[in-house]
Amino acid sequence: MENAITVKDLNVKLNGFELKDISFDIPKGVVAGLIGRNGAGKTTLINALTDIYIPAGGSIMYGDTELSKEPEKAKAKFGVCYDSLFYPPAYKAEKIAKLVAPFYDDFDMNKWNAYMERFQLDKRKPVGQYSKGMQMKFMLSMVFARNPEVIILDEPTAGMDPAARAELMDIIQEFMMEEDRTVIFSTHITSDLDKIADYVVLVADGQVVLVEEKEALLAHYGVMQVSKDAMTPELADKMIGIKEKEFGYIGLTKYAELFEGRDNIKVRRAIIEDLLIYEEENDKIERGSAAFLKTSEGA
Repeated sequence: MENAITVKDLNVKLNGFELKDISFDIPKGVVAGLIGRNGAGKTTLINALTDIYIPAGGSIMYGDTELSKEPEKAKAKFGVCYDSLFYPPAYKAEKIAKLVAPFYDDFDMNKWNAYMERFQLDKRKPVGQYSKGMQMKFMLSMVFARNPEVIILDEPTAGMDPAARAELMDIIQEFMMEEDRTVIFSTHITSDLDKIADYVVLVADGQVVLVEEKEALLAHYGVMQVSKDAMTPELADKMIGIKEKEFGYIGLTKYAELFEGRDNIKVRRAIIEDLLIYEEENDKIERGSAAFLKTSEGA
């Protein structure tokens, strides 16, 4: 399978924060969900992928084109929508499209008009007067008019009501029906990714700690509850983000299928949100075995 994006040994250094030795591949034709806690580095990574931040080292490839060596060619392959309007709010939509179009050889004004009509957006209205959902649709119309291979979305559903979010999910899925289209989707609303993501990319403390197909990931991960009597150091060693509760212990495990059906152990299959709740951040959450051993030693 060909890759839409290949990131290798990427380092980005900012004041007080850095992305460290990030490497991952995103195949063509998938929706990749980018998740992580606030401050984990998701937006910094997106800014590096879109050439806003200059990496201190490493490489970013769009197909066979390296962003740092052939920026114009690479940028022609992707479009980006941020979590808030990045066009002058006082400008009318039609004026923005006419100003932007000459900068892109592949900008199709007919396609833009078609999307504006479909989204029921008034072209003669200042974009700052659009609602949050309408502004996102306008930015998508600008991206879709260029027919990019990759769309990068940074928190696109933030602040939207459920109906607007559901409509945006439908729009993304329609875009994906065209061959070899790829979407990178950063969000805190993980239920959106439960619906449409094919891959999950987990960012923690400036590092990508997990990249995997969603179905394979959720087939193996589960949230495990273990009674105090049944808990052992061996069990705890297979749990992530372990917490002691009144009934016993709870944590995430990569080995859900090994523990299903055992006495005094309850396992439910994980959803993407569980990865955010339980997945360890290297310098913040102790591995389950260490936490359990501390408790048992003090008993």
